[in-house]
Amino acid sequence: MKFPTKRADWLLFLVMLLPIGLSIWLGLSQIDTIHRRQAAATLQTVLAATREALVTWERHTVTTARSWASEVGIRRAILAQGKVRSEGGSLHESPHLGELRRLLRDVVQQKQFMGFDVIATDGIEIASDHGDVVGTNTLSRLDPLSVTTALRGSTVIGAPFVMHNKALDIDVPTMLAVTPVRDEEGTIVAALAFRLDPTGEFSRITRSGRVGETGETYAFDRHGRLITESRFEPTLRDIGLLAVGERSSHAIELRDPGGDMLRGFRPGVPRSEQPLTKMAHSAIAGKSGLDIDGYRDYRGVEVIGAWVWDSELRLGIATEVDKAEAYSALAATRRVVLRTFLVGLCITFVLTLLLQHRARALVRGLARERELRSELEERVGRLQRVEGELKSAVHVREDFLRFASHELRTPLTSLRLLYEYMLRSRPEDATPVMSPADVNRFLKVSTRELYRMTQVINNMFVLSSVAAGNAVLNLEHVDLEELVRNVARKMQAEVSAEGCTVEIQSEGPVVGHWDRAHLEQVFVNLLSNAARFGSRQPITISIGKETGFAVVTVRDRGVGIMKEDQERMFEPFRRRQDAHAGLGAGLFVCRAIAEAHKGTISVSSEKGQGATFRVQLPLPPGTFQA
Repeated sequence: MKFPTKRADWLLFLVMLLPIGLSIWLGLSQIDTIHRRQAAATLQTVLAATREALVTWERHTVTTARSWASEVGIRRAILAQGKVRSEGGSLHESPHLGELRRLLRDVVQQKQFMGFDVIATDGIEIASDHGDVVGTNTLSRLDPLSVTTALRGSTVIGAPFVMHNKALDIDVPTMLAVTPVRDEEGTIVAALAFRLDPTGEFSRITRSGRVGETGETYAFDRHGRLITESRFEPTLRDIGLLAVGERSSHAIELRDPGGDMLRGFRPGVPRSEQPLTKMAHSAIAGKSGLDIDGYRDYRGVEVIGAWVWDSELRLGIATEVDKAEAYSALAATRRVVLRTFLVGLCITFVLTLLLQHRARALVRGLARERELRSELEERVGRLQRVEGELKSAVHVREDFLRFASHELRTPLTSLRLLYEYMLRSRPEDATPVMSPADVNRFLKVSTRELYRMTQVINNMFVLSSVAAGNAVLNLEHVDLEELVRNVARKMQAEVSAEGCTVEIQSEGPVVGHWDRAHLEQVFVNLLSNAARFGSRQPITISIGKETGFAVVTVRDRGVGIMKEDQERMFEPFRRRQDAHAGLGAGLFVCRAIAEAHKGTISVSSEKGQGATFRVQLPLPPGTFQA
């Protein structure tokens, strides 16, 4: 078997592959976009859920602190302890200190607080579960903002800080829940502070918000220090970022080492001189962000993530996952598609060689036939027998072609029968004739059917992603009035062909944040249906606002819809009995797109009175209501 040598053969081969390769490239690009949108949506959902959980925890803790500060027995003991100090008595030996410790012991144990402190208005601690801080200004010095805020009348959760535990001789990460204490006249006389462990309930909330096997959600302060416990502590010790026995909270700074330390990279500059990670630098500046292209985290591993700076909690929250894991499905899809393409390319190339070999054999057969023509003329009897055999072969071929033309209903069946015909062995007693034009026809049919299969797969993929309602919306600033008028202009020819006209009624621009392409598809479907079943009557489109929603109605004056059919029309692959084309998926897609925007679509109609389709889409908060 010889490889094709003519330049025209190679050019034809490449031209056939061009549309297939282009279709595959476009399909992979769409898959890549969808994967990236899904990754972004997952990160933002996890981040929002974690932030909401932390806010709920903060509110619950604030409520607890306020409740105990207003408890009569505790308030009296605090006032009495303050009186002991004002009279020059010993705070450590005061019976009121013991009473406070007894009264607050249950809440400290139940809520798993680290302890409590009572701070006078001048910042001195007059009571505490730790006697070594009584009479000092330890908390006023470590977290002056929270203490000052509480003494001014507000309950607040402070930013984390490090407090030295003299009993254990270690630095302990600490947060304060501080609330004012008032006397009978409502005057603030002290502040009650509960010490919280950020590695406890606070870290548990962030640990629950993880994406995949390598995902991590954590909180950090304005200095870029990790507040919650890292899930990678054993790994951090292995690469030298943590000492043996050291905890990650307040010990790890979110700095970019410049390379992947898990793969052996070691930075040439001290940790303190390394820049903050891209995420930490943005969040500390007060910005929320999302990066699905990839950046290095504090281990130097390339990740994708979303982050936010919470001014109420005075800390940043980030959720990240290794980029390799986040896009592993996409990489696998690419490999499968490319391998399939290469296999198809090899099969097409081999078939091309086989067809050329068959063509050369046919040419040689024709030459031999010309050489034998004179001998065949001398043998009339044999020629008649051969002629009869040839007529029989022609009849067989025509019968086969009629059968094939009936059965070749799909591209897959067409390709199978085509290849069976090409690979069929030549009969011993007849010489089939296949010209170069036939070879080119076979190749073109093969290319066309492969392209049709690729197009069918792509169309089904687009239809399923929209109809399922889980595609990520590309929200942008959209004027609904302008969009509807553009759709009416684009469909003017189709509507006119049905004998209808379009009247648009609008009170002015209706602006919101929606997916322009998807909404355009909704109104194209509705206007197309209205024209098709509008009985050559005018179509009216109304655009307005109603109580937080933008409302668009499309009304025709045609045959109408029976009540029992109205709801079923929004089901997938349902269509009207008088519809003559289409799969009946248009209204199902309309409902999926409307619900993806948190909106609705409905229909009202009477048989013979036309139909009115109503689309409601939520407007941004604060939008003027007409």
